[in-house]
Amino acid sequence: MFNIQMTNNKNLFNLFILIFIISSCSSMNVTEEVVYDGGISTVEASTQEDYPLDYETKAIFTNATVYFEFDKFNLNSKSLQTLKSAVVAMQDNPSIKITISGHADERGTREYNLALGQRRAEAVRDYFAVNGISNNRIKVKSYGEEKPLSNGSDESSYSKNRRAEIN
Repeated sequence: MFNIQMTNNKNLFNLFILIFIISSCSSMNVTEEVVYDGGISTVEASTQEDYPLDYETKAIFTNATVYFEFDKFNLNSKSLQTLKSAVVAMQDNPSIKITISGHADERGTREYNLALGQRRAEAVRDYFAVNGISNNRIKVKSYGEEKPLSNGSDESSYSKNRRAEIN
């Protein structure tokens, strides 16, 4: 009888080890990482003063994007930081001409969004004018909701589409 119990305990122990090995090999540890998308972000351009550029042979990159709150066209503090760098680039390079395109999210009528995109682009143009950049160097146009960056119908997508692009 002792041999039967020992065999059963041994089999039970082997079964436990086998289940442990199988479960550890077949289990997968899945984690979810959430990245915060605050919806409003800016890019700051800078110039390197120590390195003289040959403007005849080098392209000057002046792209920037300014983001807006829902149904607004006023510039916030993050927008102003982005625009300050663009103004410096424009002041340092009088031959640069830019196009400011205004955009809106899909909410609202087509006509309303075209007008809102226009007001957003004009707000950026007006900031350049206040800082001494001539209006003849700036072209303004509105795309309204016609050229979204993000095609979703959620706040994250909407916030990316409420913008003015400087090119």
